Amino acid sequence: MQIVPSDLKDANALLTRTVTRVDSNLLQDSPIAFVGTASAGTDHIDTRYLSERGIKLANAAGCNAGAVADYVLDAIYQCHRLESLISGATVGLVGYGAVGRHLAARLSILGGKIKVYDPYVKSTEAGVTLCALPEVLGCSIVSLHAALHTDQPHPSAQMIDNTAVSYISPDALFINAGRGGLVTEEALHRMADKGVMLVLDTWPEEPSVSQELLSRATFATPHIAGYTRTAKSNATDFLIEPLVRALSLDYPFNTLESEDTRRVMVDLSRQSDSHGLMDVMKVISRLAQDDDQFRKSWEKSQTPDNFETQRTQYRLRDQYGALKLEAANASTELQRLLSAAGFRLGS
Repeated sequence: MQIVPSDLKDANALLTRTVTRVDSNLLQDSPIAFVGTASAGTDHIDTRYLSERGIKLANAAGCNAGAVADYVLDAIYQCHRLESLISGATVGLVGYGAVGRHLAARLSILGGKIKVYDPYVKSTEAGVTLCALPEVLGCSIVSLHAALHTDQPHPSAQMIDNTAVSYISPDALFINAGRGGLVTEEALHRMADKGVMLVLDTWPEEPSVSQELLSRATFATPHIAGYTRTAKSNATDFLIEPLVRALSLDYPFNTLESEDTRRVMVDLSRQSDSHGLMDVMKVISRLAQDDDQFRKSWEKSQTPDNFETQRTQYRLRDQYGALKLEAANASTELQRLLSAAGFRLGS
């Protein structure tokens, strides 16, 4: 349901997501004192207007970092790159914010050699290898996680264009679970022409999706990489404290309930370490299923409304950290790999 100005005439706070444009048209006749968005980005909000009105703003940056990292790891598994990752394949991350840092930590422990492009991060604070964009794009696996903006001197909008494609290897895996506008549609087609495997969760003209581009993606989903039960819960938790402080409310923070843990049993006693991890991924992977559902739905209705419907009606995934693996027979090295991948181990 779309929020309209009349809905806010008696409201002191607005909690929303990226589907709602928050600006003077929506807020000018309201007593709103606080706006919270359950998203990392705020490009759907007129932050200057909020500042002029003295309206406090909070977002949920980092709430879905673990969920997006799960999605990327699932993509690596489904595209048959997990063993090469464990063996030291290079991974190029474009953007080193909350998601990029979380993903870098996880993939490096698994064995990946991480290279990062982020002109806003100082080399002394990174803790990883910072490189120029061409070197990062030359990695075996490339994953986009930069914020979308047009600010000089390092605008990220359409940063991956036809020129950038020349740096990408024909046998690379290219993942965009960040923002669709980071890459041009023509660049994606050129990657596909070269033989690059494309895993696309976000799209250049989203919520419009080109049927031709969809057909060329190895895996395709409707901007749901960050959609896990844990991420949704985190988004709410991230907004509660600033809301309470902004409105001087009395709230017992310690009463928040943690997410239930689901147990998963996998017999790993006869598996090699890397194959054991792949067996676990096979049990919990959702990417192929989500891809199939999206494609079938898109065949019936290729409209922006259907794209948004696919997002809002998406069945939330279990985050790896919310799963407790019964893996008592796993070797010490396999237990290390499972923990590095983000799983909890039980007995």
